[in-house]
Amino acid sequence: MINSKWLELYRYMSSTVEHLPLASAVEVQLAEKMMFLSAQFLQGEQTPNKNQIDWLEHEAFTLVMSDVLQSLPIPLPQLNFLFETLMAAQLCQLTLGVLNCHQKTFSPEDFKTKSGLVYQQLGDYELAQNRFEEAMAIKPDEPMLQCHLGFNHIYTGNLELAIACFQTSIKVAPDFVGGYQNLAGVYYQEGEFALAADYAEQALKRDNSLPATYITAVSSYLALGEGDKAEQWVNAAFENQVTSMELVRLAGISAHRQGRPEEAIEALSYYLESHPSSFDVLSIRARAKAELKRYADLEGDLKQLLVFEPHDEWSLEQLFLCYFHTQQWSDAQVIMAELNKLAAHFKITYREQLNVIYKKLSLDVVELN
Repeated sequence: MINSKWLELYRYMSSTVEHLPLASAVEVQLAEKMMFLSAQFLQGEQTPNKNQIDWLEHEAFTLVMSDVLQSLPIPLPQLNFLFETLMAAQLCQLTLGVLNCHQKTFSPEDFKTKSGLVYQQLGDYELAQNRFEEAMAIKPDEPMLQCHLGFNHIYTGNLELAIACFQTSIKVAPDFVGGYQNLAGVYYQEGEFALAADYAEQALKRDNSLPATYITAVSSYLALGEGDKAEQWVNAAFENQVTSMELVRLAGISAHRQGRPEEAIEALSYYLESHPSSFDVLSIRARAKAELKRYADLEGDLKQLLVFEPHDEWSLEQLFLCYFHTQQWSDAQVIMAELNKLAAHFKITYREQLNVIYKKLSLDVVELN
């Protein structure tokens, strides 16, 4: 039996594309194609693993839908819906088949642009570039085409050419926000934070609803050490009702740097609910808790951090303090032994605490006797 996700995808396609066969009929075809492919590619006694099954289902869906879609008359709006849906599902070969079969329905530049995007996702960047350049020869003032070609240059490591494309996109269309945002993103990745922030500012003037603009700006100003400007952008995002998990993370980092540990803990904790293995966020939250001396609450974070870096001095030192303040004397003594292996000064720094621990442990022994 084929995974239900393929039938759900088919039903979603059927919600917009007219004249598609009933899902029950397609389910039978998919099952038959799966049996055929399994016989072709799997040995008789071999038990297929998950990756093999996923590949077989992917191929079965592609083959069945290729036959179904090429025989249907599909108007342009529905073809555009199919293109977006199949690309999102990473069904590139099927998308390419649909484009080629219905090529005459698209305008020449649209067909070449969409073909370029498919080849780009397939990793054939040379062929993608050819398609984009052919489309640009037909429609040279289309800023989105410049951006598609710019990203193609990024994928092939030609950042200067990518920047030139993005610059051209805002030259031919000064209000095209995508060009400014892409320039901001490229300059941020290159460590040119001031330029990244400047282009983010220009993007905001043209559209205040893009999360990526706020993310790039906040990240840039944090990297530049301009905490006040980073805060302004965080506040602007929430004022404009622009939210994303990455903005929540950045808001937490900004709050921590601005000396608001409680606020930082709240934001970072919310982020960690969705990304529990994010080491950098966990580390910042731990430092915020340490600043507030929330030792009972801090212990769990420190133990997770020590899984990644077992000999980190700061984490071990804070764990010692956690155990001391929560009166876990034996555990505190064990952690101090680990700290002493890293540096001799810890015994001196925490001499008073160690005296308390030794006293408590000796009293426990007396009471046991």
